[in-house]
Amino acid sequence: MSFVALDRLVRGGHVPEAEAPRVAELWDEIRRLKRDKRAFLPAHNYQVPEVQAVADVVGDSFELAVRARDLGPEQAALVVFCGVRFMAEGCYTLAPERPVYLPSLEALCSLAEVDAADVAERQEFLRAAGRRFATMTYVNTYADVKALSDSCCTSSNAARIADQLGVPDILFVPDQNLAYQVALKTRRTYLPPPEPHKFHPREYAEMIEPLIREGEKQGLVGNVFAWEGACHVHHQMSLEDIARIRRDDPGATVIVHGEVRPELQRAADAVLSTSQMAKYVDAHPEQTRYAILTECGLVVRLELDHPEKQFYKPCRLCRYMKATDLESVYRTLRDEPPEKRITVPEDVRAGAARAMLKMIELA
Repeated sequence: MSFVALDRLVRGGHVPEAEAPRVAELWDEIRRLKRDKRAFLPAHNYQVPEVQAVADVVGDSFELAVRARDLGPEQAALVVFCGVRFMAEGCYTLAPERPVYLPSLEALCSLAEVDAADVAERQEFLRAAGRRFATMTYVNTYADVKALSDSCCTSSNAARIADQLGVPDILFVPDQNLAYQVALKTRRTYLPPPEPHKFHPREYAEMIEPLIREGEKQGLVGNVFAWEGACHVHHQMSLEDIARIRRDDPGATVIVHGEVRPELQRAADAVLSTSQMAKYVDAHPEQTRYAILTECGLVVRLELDHPEKQFYKPCRLCRYMKATDLESVYRTLRDEPPEKRITVPEDVRAGAARAMLKMIELA
């Protein structure tokens, strides 16, 4: 992807022909500034292709943060993170000695908008109920929520980490759909969340207690208490998206992200993280037709990487990921504006780093 030619982006309709000269100019300037400033430019799988094409590495949020952490000072003096804010926070959390910049301050995440005080309240509820639990937090959260966690996780390693936490119950924050995947893979009871902003301890206890008892009867090993969050991109996908593909092309392989609703996970051929999706397509040359249900940025990347394959697009766009464009990357790299430098208070950063490092240890 890093070496995709501009004419391919134009032919594919990803860059308007009239804008191609400016894209070429910005690529040259960004590459010059990266050399002059020893800057590292990671880009998430959902970024627009012209940003991915000039990045040093393209991947998912956690692998990008780890790559940035592992760079020595002689390799990178600063990071311009082409993603959303929680990703830049994660990068700073693991390597606070290196400046981290976010090209667009509008690059937020609906899934990450969790109040740490609400998480603390839910933890206290579970303690008062006598539950032996660990709090596992998806990396798609801000540092103050990570700091309350026993371990972080990604969509690709969540079940593996849950299996190693040594307790029967998991409070999974914040994605309710990925919580379902964790429960399924670890033989725990999935406990659905309350309605957003409507957590009432007595009502919630009355809702989940029959489910807990039923899981115990079935011999399940514990429970996953799901938080009431969901990715606005993945949560809006529907069974009809899959049914349409099955009708139009029964031979197509349907892959969904773990953030889609449980009924879509059950209807798909595979449930994978973004990085796993790319690896799956690479590893199966015999499969030539795919429907990928995730953010469209990844599907565009797969189209460019595999022009010999057909990709249907029951995907959706994330307005937060699309808030970053080449102009904002260039200006941030050129000016290093103080308001776009991402930091975390040290007491919060230390707690978040502990949870992130626990994930690395367990994964």
